[in-house]
Amino acid sequence: MQSIYLWVILLAVASLLIWGLVSLVRRIRTSPTKGRRLTWKERLSRRKANILLTGDKRRRPDFVTMSLQNYGIRPVDLEAPRLVFKRHSSERRFRINSFGGVDDFPMWLEPGYEATFRIELEQFYERVPALRRATRLNAEIREVSGKKFVSPTIRIKLI
Repeated sequence: MQSIYLWVILLAVASLLIWGLVSLVRRIRTSPTKGRRLTWKERLSRRKANILLTGDKRRRPDFVTMSLQNYGIRPVDLEAPRLVFKRHSSERRFRINSFGGVDDFPMWLEPGYEATFRIELEQFYERVPALRRATRLNAEIREVSGKKFVSPTIRIKLI
């Protein structure tokens, strides 16, 4: 009788494990932006971009400097970056199409090069006053193929 319970439990665990692996593989293979599957070449290509955000002050910065670096061996074709303002579990995303009236995106970034942009946060606070309560900020950018690069989160307010 105990061996029957053991086999039923093993069968249930094995089916859950197989279902989990199949759903994980599906999730990895699907691009979150376009809903298409990335090819092996796109997934294994050595395109690497790095985004760094730094504020002009430690707390409540007026300006944020965003640096886009390509440290891979192939050029990257980057779409417009998005700034993500976060507070607890809520977040608000803003796509930045141009800097200073010049359309910079999509941007072709050669290996070893860096692009630096200075972003004034007051323009976001004027349009959406609730953003003044945001405590964290990060940036994300996608390559045209669908690969996503995310910056480390910086703290713009303590509480």
